[in-house]
Amino acid sequence: MQRDHRPYWMHRFWERCENAWTRHFLAPHFAALGIEPKIVRPWHVEIFGPNITAGERLHIVANKADPVRLTVWSPQTQSGRISLGDHVFIAGGTRILAAGQIEIGDDCLIANKATISDCDWHSIHDRVDPAPAWKPVRLGRNVWVGDGAFIGKGVTIGDHSVIGARAVVTRDVEPWTIVAGNPARIVKRIDPDTPMKTRSDLYTDAPGLERFFDAAYREALKGNSTPGWLRSRLWPRRGD
Repeated sequence: MQRDHRPYWMHRFWERCENAWTRHFLAPHFAALGIEPKIVRPWHVEIFGPNITAGERLHIVANKADPVRLTVWSPQTQSGRISLGDHVFIAGGTRILAAGQIEIGDDCLIANKATISDCDWHSIHDRVDPAPAWKPVRLGRNVWVGDGAFIGKGVTIGDHSVIGARAVVTRDVEPWTIVAGNPARIVKRIDPDTPMKTRSDLYTDAPGLERFFDAAYREALKGNSTPGWLRSRLWPRRGD
């Protein structure tokens, strides 16, 4: 499909269905969920375990091939938790797995198929231990985690840092740093004196942002019709 054939009313109806699903089926599984979450295809988001919280305007983009999984798996003697800050973005295929504690700071961006885990889940010599050792994981504010990256137990990543695609991070990352590779190593320092825009900046005028996106969709879908959408689905032509 080369373009979106949906009429505007169908786009709005789809959004309302996603929001209703999020409120009815997904939100009750969070211990706390902030205002105005935007979950794309929320039926492909799996929330399992206690003490999973998220701040304002959580944005998740999931799909059937790449579900998003937030999992706390810990024995009753220890209370594991996952904490997501405000304005966090999570792409499809991401897995966040906590036996103890994982904290994701405000404005973090987590790309497709990233994995964050505070536990190895089995030790080398005891692979049936019901309570394997864990070490807390913390991502500071505005951390960008690239496609397919892995962040392991005990790691702290400083504010505004970038984790390269497919990187394997097993040691702390300083603030304002770009790391890449397996194992991850420093490849560049970010200039802290250059102004940094974050996802929080998007919401300084939240009603204005909503109007902007609504106008953009109206323009992009202008001229589309319900019969035209049906035709594109049932009898596609070259150029659709």
